Amino acid sequence: MITTLLLPLAALLLPGCSTDPVSSPLRDGGYTLSRFSDCGEMKAWIAASWTEELLQGRYGYGYDVLESDGSGSSGGTPTSYSETNVQEAGVDEPDLVKTDGEFLYITHGSSFSIVKSWPAEETALLSTLDLEAQPFALFLSGDRAAVLASAWSYSYDEGRETEYGYYEGVGDVPDWSGDLDRYYSSSTKVFIVDISDRAAPELLREVDLEGWYTDARMIGTDMYLVTNRYASLPDELYDLVYGGLELPAPTWGDEALSEAVMAEARALLFPHVLEAVMAMDEAELLPEQRDRLPGEEGELELLTECTDVYRPDGLSSPGTLALTHIDLAEGEAGSPATGLGLLSYGWEVYASLDNLYISQTSGWWWGWGGDTLETHVHKFELDGADTRYAASGSVQGYLLNNYSMSEHDGYLRMATTDAGWWWGDTETEQANHVFVLEDAGGELSTVGHLGGLAPGEQIYAMRFMGEVGYMVTFIQVDPLFTLDLSDPRDPRVVGELKIPGYSSYLHPAGPDHLLAVGMDGTEDGTILGFQVSLFDISDLAKPTLASKLLLSSDDWSYSEALWDPHAFTYFADTLSVPVYTYDEGVDFSGLWVLDVDLEAATLSEIGKVGHGDLASLSECPDDPYDDCYDYGDYAWMRRSVVIEDWLYSLSSYGIKVTPLRDPADEVATVLYYPR
Repeated sequence: MITTLLLPLAALLLPGCSTDPVSSPLRDGGYTLSRFSDCGEMKAWIAASWTEELLQGRYGYGYDVLESDGSGSSGGTPTSYSETNVQEAGVDEPDLVKTDGEFLYITHGSSFSIVKSWPAEETALLSTLDLEAQPFALFLSGDRAAVLASAWSYSYDEGRETEYGYYEGVGDVPDWSGDLDRYYSSSTKVFIVDISDRAAPELLREVDLEGWYTDARMIGTDMYLVTNRYASLPDELYDLVYGGLELPAPTWGDEALSEAVMAEARALLFPHVLEAVMAMDEAELLPEQRDRLPGEEGELELLTECTDVYRPDGLSSPGTLALTHIDLAEGEAGSPATGLGLLSYGWEVYASLDNLYISQTSGWWWGWGGDTLETHVHKFELDGADTRYAASGSVQGYLLNNYSMSEHDGYLRMATTDAGWWWGDTETEQANHVFVLEDAGGELSTVGHLGGLAPGEQIYAMRFMGEVGYMVTFIQVDPLFTLDLSDPRDPRVVGELKIPGYSSYLHPAGPDHLLAVGMDGTEDGTILGFQVSLFDISDLAKPTLASKLLLSSDDWSYSEALWDPHAFTYFADTLSVPVYTYDEGVDFSGLWVLDVDLEAATLSEIGKVGHGDLASLSECPDDPYDDCYDYGDYAWMRRSVVIEDWLYSLSSYGIKVTPLRDPADEVATVLYYPR
């Protein structure tokens, strides 16, 4: 744990700070956030964190001593079409394809393409915009698209070049300040594109955000992006620990002696680390941005000022999480990017119409967390450029994904699984929970708790739907729990259904049914292959399995929809998901199309769509980061879109258009890379 010896040292060495950032005790495992009053305070906190990281590298067994921080086509205009499968109505999520019915907007390889999609028989590629990056998703807002992309590069200083060589990654990565000591640079890019002329899209603006893309949401025209920037220790600080300072030798086996040795080393090391950090420019410690027009170089600027950065109560690895806002409706190319910073990492993002939540579980390998596995969550009130930090909370266990969070009537619900042996916890019996949290003046306090569900198992799927919830756990068989959440202070289990296999994504299908994708299995837990299930939930106390279909495959099968709900398209009583099978040495990737009859409560196969023939007609570009690979007749199926009664299947090679209820009858094709 952080010893009190470190705290007065900072006070002695910070004559210019307006406040003393570390002279008061830090709460053990605290999760609330505090805003830095100036850059000196922020630098002292970073120096304290880096000191602990250095000490753990020399004297510890890892980073787990640091405190948890949390975290039929007839022309005209189509009147109905599927949209991106999102968690909350009105809160858009980025995906690799969007549609407005008349056009498809697609990211693939290093390109953004627009395809005329109506009338269906006239589907054709209209335009392609090559981007200096690897686009992976986009948002659509009227006549404007925001294309999200990643770019990265490795670079080594002269002393390391002969040993490790040099690698230049994808795209144009700005020379972020301080990168000489970083060796690795990552950038999240936002390309703002004018699509008013679909045949000639025009790049209006490019925003580079330093750091790894984590997630994004858009409400109206307000886009919110979450990125994480790693903080690499400068070489000069490593040199202090390994030869630059005469530090006491490590000791092993005697915990009290080890603590004393670490305290002595801390007292010697911290002043030097603090001096080095105080001399660093803020751009070496905080993420930068570059906002430029096409053809311009652009200037690097801080994404967030020191006084717009928050820190957790306890020390953590001082990487920076940034929440960035861009309004696509303002001005010729959108409003300036504005950001809030958090000296912490966060990986799960959930947003309602009013608030965005970022969570992180302790005990991972990114540099913080004690022996108790818990998840810290931070709430931000969404108000465009005026978005602000609102509250924080902590719950026991870890989250599966963003579907493990949901806001309803002002309460945040979180579903978690306890620690297991792989986190070093051999005493806690693993079970599952639902917590209900209320914002009580800046603290997300637990007001309701349902615990001890399915001991020995872990959550595989979670779905909150208003005042009810559905949880799937698994170890050998799949219990589906139905939950009554109408009283936030008394969540309770209403019903339970046990069947072999498991579900990994749950989707509402009318008021009385749930669709699910998962893996079929036997009573002893053996997994058989990909399946789609239909559950009858008309009686919450007695949920039943109404129908299921197992994908036929002799060897194995799976689907991208198992882990990415954006690959799940349910529209007009039809479900389409990309599937992958391996039968007797033959790989197949295609679209599986099912009829969903809710009145009869049955599932039945309509057909499959394969793109192997498109592969034989294509020639992949010389781009190792493209989704197009010369693997014979194998084409990686990714997504599907429905417009009126037509099904559009999208793979790494192109698009096929078929009747929705007769997917074997092709009426149009689009090739991304024709020979």
